[in-house]
Amino acid sequence: MATDKKISSLNSLNTSELDLVNDSLVIVNDNESKKITPNNLMSGRVQSSTVTNLVTLDQSAYDLLEINSSIDAGTLYIITI
Repeated sequence: MATDKKISSLNSLNTSELDLVNDSLVIVNDNESKKITPNNLMSGRVQSSTVTNLVTLDQSAYDLLEINSSIDAGTLYIITI
């Protein structure tokens, strides 16, 4: 049986420990608790097997990466305004 703990005292979950089909995430509010599998939670979301990083930066910082040929193929760059 699980023991109640404060959110701040829970250990972080590593992706390698997660079973996308059989594990459940629990969502709790004042009136009810619901469970959802990680696969269901991610259904319809954008996924990639090649993008491993996400970076936000402004246009001038991105331009500098281009000038220095430092664009990483495994990174999705989001240019902020």
